[in-house]
Amino acid sequence: MKGEKIDLFPAELADRQKIYEWCFQSETTKSHSGPPDYPEKAIATFQEFCEEYYEDYYFTGAHPERGRGFLIKSDREAVGFISYSAFHLNSFSAELDIWMKDEANCGKGYGNDVIRTLSNYLHEEMRIDLLLIAPSNRNIRAIKSYEKAGFKRTNKSMNTFLTEEYQLKYGTGDYGIAGTAIMIKYFAQ
Repeated sequence: MKGEKIDLFPAELADRQKIYEWCFQSETTKSHSGPPDYPEKAIATFQEFCEEYYEDYYFTGAHPERGRGFLIKSDREAVGFISYSAFHLNSFSAELDIWMKDEANCGKGYGNDVIRTLSNYLHEEMRIDLLLIAPSNRNIRAIKSYEKAGFKRTNKSMNTFLTEEYQLKYGTGDYGIAGTAIMIKYFAQ
């Protein structure tokens, strides 16, 4: 997939270690996980990343109805990662997650470009009508990027979007009910 500033390439299993490091072992980690700013969001181990966050199918494409991950590239260089997950949500819905590999790639417009690109793909190719993204209320930079990509805050709870099976596990959001900014984007039906 091609955006205005970036290209998206399906991530592969060989990419998983570096993608984990970009999320939980880089200078951008402080924007979403771990003390002192995010004590409620522990820094995952690589094993937890593989077993609880990103199972193999995100890197193999074996279950696109459940989710998939993509490398974000600018001028053929990987600058970050974006994924969608749908296994836990109501029909025709997907949740996005995104991070840049380092601070040097933040603030360049890659984030909102890649979110728009993947959002349009999910709507056109997979009939996704509702997109969800759930950062911390404290991550103002991310929230502004998501707003530029067409997402709006909602007062609805996370449980509104989850299937009954996943409401206990994910219903409070990663940062607790009060700390999670639930942002949605609807496509006209």
